[in-house]
Amino acid sequence: MNQAEIEIMKNIEEYGCHVTSVFDPKEDDPNFTYTTGITRQTKKPELIILGLRNDLASWIANEYNSRIQNDENFSVGDFYEGFLDGFEVCFKPVTEKYKEEHMLSCNWLYKGTDYPVLQLVFPTVNGIWPWEKEASESFKSLQPSFQHVSAW
Repeated sequence: MNQAEIEIMKNIEEYGCHVTSVFDPKEDDPNFTYTTGITRQTKKPELIILGLRNDLASWIANEYNSRIQNDENFSVGDFYEGFLDGFEVCFKPVTEKYKEEHMLSCNWLYKGTDYPVLQLVFPTVNGIWPWEKEASESFKSLQPSFQHVSAW
């Protein structure tokens, strides 16, 4: 293992997951943050968050991990509080294509085996979800749909 892989394994053992944040310095693609190791530790889905500041997304990923570690389950399409102050979020399943393209640490850890991933979806500050007709194209591109058939 290289140094990065050693660090990932250390964080999984100590905290239950490793959190990776990625940003495009050219700002052509949205920021994203994802977990690695939750499925290995708990058999529950990994998480990816698109379009939020990396510090906020990392906090959310750690909160998700903490809630998973405390046996909370998250169902696709249901709404949940406690991740974004004053706003509910929901979860959508992530298709293989996006896992392969974005979740490189998970791909390394799970070595070609399928692993479940949920995308955390959030509304605008005005409460508009990306699948609603009022959602702007810029908001939709901030957190693109990572489902097999786009949810928005």
